[in-house]
Amino acid sequence: MKKPRILVIDDDESITSAISAFLTAHGYEITAANDGDEALEEIRAGGYAVIVSDIYIDRVSGLDILRAARERNPEAAVILMTARGSVRTTVEAEMGGAFEYLAKPFEMRVLLAAVERARTAHAAHAPEPGEDAAEYGNIVGFAPPMVEVYKKIARAARSDETVLIAGETGTGKELAARAIHEHSARSAKPFIAVDSGAIPGTLWESELFGSVRGAFTGADRDRPGIVETARGGTVFLDEVGEIPPEFQAKLLRFLQEKEFRPVGSGSPRKADVRIIAATNRALEAMVRDNRFREDLFYRLNVLRIDIPPLRERASDIPLLLRRFAAEAAEATGRRIWFEPDAERFLTEYAWPGNVRQLENLVRRLAALGPGGPVSRDDLRLEQQQQQPDETIGQEPAGLDEIERRQILRVLAQTGGNKTRAAEILGIQRRTLYKKLERMERERSGHTGVPETQE
Repeated sequence: MKKPRILVIDDDESITSAISAFLTAHGYEITAANDGDEALEEIRAGGYAVIVSDIYIDRVSGLDILRAARERNPEAAVILMTARGSVRTTVEAEMGGAFEYLAKPFEMRVLLAAVERARTAHAAHAPEPGEDAAEYGNIVGFAPPMVEVYKKIARAARSDETVLIAGETGTGKELAARAIHEHSARSAKPFIAVDSGAIPGTLWESELFGSVRGAFTGADRDRPGIVETARGGTVFLDEVGEIPPEFQAKLLRFLQEKEFRPVGSGSPRKADVRIIAATNRALEAMVRDNRFREDLFYRLNVLRIDIPPLRERASDIPLLLRRFAAEAAEATGRRIWFEPDAERFLTEYAWPGNVRQLENLVRRLAALGPGGPVSRDDLRLEQQQQQPDETIGQEPAGLDEIERRQILRVLAQTGGNKTRAAEILGIQRRTLYKKLERMERERSGHTGVPETQE
């Protein structure tokens, strides 16, 4: 199969040169453009089956390139690159028919794999772009794992299938669910979040499906349930693993038949709602232990989005710090910012409580501190003021203490293998060594660090 001509577009000439040299070495004919107008002229001239473009060029964006390329040749495969991915740009790229969306920095072999797929595959037949998707700014992050999340959110928004969002506590599962809803055809209808752990087992049926007058003592009127209230919209079942076994069969039937029966009613009603579920538990293990129905798990797990823990996207922490500091300043009138030593420490920290823990820290520093710069010493003082027995899910304990617990826990899980532990913690191995040395100095005589392997 003859290799197609490729147009490479980026305002950074070093990037277009590197990509051009790499793809040329693999037998492709490459044309490079370093400004938007030049790129549009090349596209209008035609002849490019594959286009590789940055999202942010100049006044012409990668999305403009995508539209122009698809108008010129609907079968053109457009691969977009960005160091600043967002829900909005990802949704627009998906809706516009982008072939692939890569987060910078990426390995050249990843780009080559995308180009090879584009070479042999037909361009996806995406629906015609509608109005620009409203920006949903509460999900923050440019790290490659988050760009993958954005891609899955965008694809889920174009579907009406059930979605299962998995991730540790505090990673932002509800934000992902809201993003799916707000970029879907149901966005004008209600989004109702349900805390599955807060509903007693005996009340699930009436809470979700409602009840009619006379159904039980005190039922003096019809009461719509969550499904009825959310008609046309989305119901988000947070921590779905907490749903009691006695209700799981009824939830499965509801998902399969798209109808429900209010408590006390003699006839079923149709339900026009989408279900998005979330869990911080290993539902697969619960299925094996007969604590969660296997058929319900598969019915929920049609589309799946795994939200990475903060330790796996540490490069987003400085951005999150600025976002939370700005929000705290608006709420308290007290502006704070983080000095390089403090930001460096927070970036290297394991964050067992994830984004929620980081947000709580920033809020507390803004509310209780004098404002101004936050140093590493300020964070040490913050540690001393926290109760040592606080746990995740409450306000976070002292930073060093939580980090120590997390490091010891991961080392125990890996049998003392420092290399593997550093990978799980999302830090470099030499950083882990430094932390262990500091722990030994600060806790002389402490024997909790297991014997380790390389």
